[in-house]
Amino acid sequence: MFGKKRKLRNDLPVIDLRKKPVKGLFGQTKLVATTKKEQRAIKTILMEQYPDRYYVDDLYEWNSISGQDDLSWIDDIEAYDALFGK
Repeated sequence: MFGKKRKLRNDLPVIDLRKKPVKGLFGQTKLVATTKKEQRAIKTILMEQYPDRYYVDDLYEWNSISGQDDLSWIDDIEAYDALFGK
């Protein structure tokens, strides 16, 4: 009725894009904050590989593929019109 939604799996862990591992002194690794540009680049790559996962970005929002394409807004308008129209 409202278009196809992509179902996201709850059993898979969340991918956090806010920090990235960086090699520090003496071979240790530490987590460093990523920039918005790096997060967008990493997210586009990971969304192609793992389309049914949740992502946490720099705004602390749960992000994922919405399952909507460029013209899905037409379906939403038609559903709204059917609900409140004559």
